[in-house]
Amino acid sequence: MSQKNLNPCNEPGSIKDPNIDAIQPNCNPEVSLKNVPGREMSWLIDEVSNQKKGFGQSALGDPMMTGHIINEQGMSPPNRNTLYRYSKSLRGSDEGVMDMFRDVVVIDEQGKAHNIPIIWATQEKAVAAILQENVRKDESLVVDRIKLPMLAIHASGYNFNQDRFIYHKAVDYLRTYKNNWKPGFTVKEKYERDTVFGVTRGIPVDINYTLFAWTLYEEDMRQILEQIIPKLSPMGYIRVRGISWEIGVKLNSISSNVDTEPGDKAVRVIKYQFEMTAETFVAQPIIRKKAVLKTKIEVVDNVTEDSISEVIARLEQAVEELKE
Repeated sequence: MSQKNLNPCNEPGSIKDPNIDAIQPNCNPEVSLKNVPGREMSWLIDEVSNQKKGFGQSALGDPMMTGHIINEQGMSPPNRNTLYRYSKSLRGSDEGVMDMFRDVVVIDEQGKAHNIPIIWATQEKAVAAILQENVRKDESLVVDRIKLPMLAIHASGYNFNQDRFIYHKAVDYLRTYKNNWKPGFTVKEKYERDTVFGVTRGIPVDINYTLFAWTLYEEDMRQILEQIIPKLSPMGYIRVRGISWEIGVKLNSISSNVDTEPGDKAVRVIKYQFEMTAETFVAQPIIRKKAVLKTKIEVVDNVTEDSISEVIARLEQAVEELKE
């Protein structure tokens, strides 16, 4: 007579994955958790001291975190639920901040307003643009532009802002663009409005900008200050294509390097420097989802085999009507 097993219980079943936000099934099979170096045990016995490569590999499984700007980037298989694009979010922020100061003018003694030119340049390049020749070479003595006053702006730094980060599972289907509160961006693949597209809030990035202003006269600088400060009090706003909300621009500081004693031969140039921060976003890929076009609810008094069969038959008939 055989002895009983010390453990008469059944074999333990598979443990369910507690991760409710699991890896997307459409991830690149070349970069899955099964073949990432470190998850197998061969490194314990293999002699790899002479090798210099093959010890690390990307394990990004979420398509929204790949950072791609084109589809099939890196020879990855296409993902129907994620559409990559080069959004030009940072370029749009630069253009938006620069556009805030395109309407700055200086009024002369006769009451005529003169637009102040603004260029995208650092301090050194802006000074070179001021000092270079601006007279036409055709001996007409026509000046192409006024040297001073002048404005110059450039981006001096980029920082990731963790406090403004929102997980990309929060999707905006642009419902506010429709009066009926339906998704705003839809296409027809088989039925009308059967495919909807949504956008996320994006990756929050703080861009630091430095604005320089040069004048030869104090009155010109006063007029410039009275136009720039109200634009940023307490915060200015810009719009960037692809971002569904306005972006705030904060004024951090104002400084000057006015030389009160330039000397007898030197020309006194008044320069002010404005430090600003734009709380912008880097747009993430567009999300594509299939829409629910029609719903049918069946209410039954009791659950029997006959009632379930009738409900299934009516649902199948509704599906056939939808296909027609």
